[in-house]
Amino acid sequence: MQRSITYKNSVSDLLWIAVFAIYIALSSIYLFFPPMLAVLGFLYYKALRRYDLFSLIIASIMLLMFEAEKGYWFGSSIVYFTLISQYVMPKIEQTVQSQMGIKGIFVLLSYFGFSIFLGMVNSVLILPLPSMDWHVIFYMAIEFALIAIAG
Repeated sequence: MQRSITYKNSVSDLLWIAVFAIYIALSSIYLFFPPMLAVLGFLYYKALRRYDLFSLIIASIMLLMFEAEKGYWFGSSIVYFTLISQYVMPKIEQTVQSQMGIKGIFVLLSYFGFSIFLGMVNSVLILPLPSMDWHVIFYMAIEFALIAIAG
């Protein structure tokens, strides 16, 4: 018997990119679909911690798709989540012992921290500030539940 040369993880990750592309398009139309910023950031964070290059590339592609759909500048979420993963999250993991607490703080940092980061960079580059609406609290609750269950 000949063994298949395709890797199951690679094929399933590429399938997730296609599913996410459809989902992100629907989330811009229907407001009850969260944009999955915290989930994508958590996938990026886990890939950085595990030194998994393929998962890091997949998470980066999905973050770039999120940025393109929302109209943020290119690479902003990757820069932000890299900074958070390298400098902020190790200190939070030393301080907070609860895994649920760490995940909750990550969700808060994903939405509020990212908007503050974009606001600071946009003010330096003299660009318009990003808008935030009240749906963010709903999105944070859903994404915290997803990260708590799957993460």
